[in-house]
Amino acid sequence: LIIFWCINKYHGYYILSIGFMGTVINQFLKITYRIPRPWVKDPSFTIVESARAEATGYSFPSGHTQSSVGLFGGVARVRKNIIVRIIMIIICLLVPFSRMYLGVHYPSDVIVGIILGVSVTIGFGILYDKAKNKNLLMLIMLIALVPFFIAFMFEKDDNALSLAANFYKMFGMFSGLLVGSLFEENVVKYDISGPIWKK
Repeated sequence: LIIFWCINKYHGYYILSIGFMGTVINQFLKITYRIPRPWVKDPSFTIVESARAEATGYSFPSGHTQSSVGLFGGVARVRKNIIVRIIMIIICLLVPFSRMYLGVHYPSDVIVGIILGVSVTIGFGILYDKAKNKNLLMLIMLIALVPFFIAFMFEKDDNALSLAANFYKMFGMFSGLLVGSLFEENVVKYDISGPIWKK
């Protein structure tokens, strides 16, 4: 949102889309594979206890890894400043390492999370760069999610229901982003220029 309001509206939409769609993809894969956390599968597995409360649901792929690589990778992609890029890349490496260090993910969870984060970042970058109308692109992406929206309605498993709830939230936020984008472009017409204190 800081990028949207203060730096570049187009980059803000791009990074928000990475976050929303990346989370949707992650929740879908978690429900599809339903791989338990390491300590659930093997009770003798040791984790950092303070991390247990936040590590809920299924293990594969790592949502923290995918989200951080997508978000910070997206910032690195759109910002040309070398210092910003180096900081973003360091964060992209530290978060996956921390997930394994805490013991809340298998290495495979983290590796696939990195691959998905990079894929979403690059994929959406190409789509956003080539799209003549970003609102139409967002609408197409939302329509593509409708079958998953319907499929999640039939879930019975508690872990899957929690993930389905996250999916619905992201679907709602992405829908709001589309409506907000249309409203902003046609009614508000927010201008990004101006002194930093106004922003």
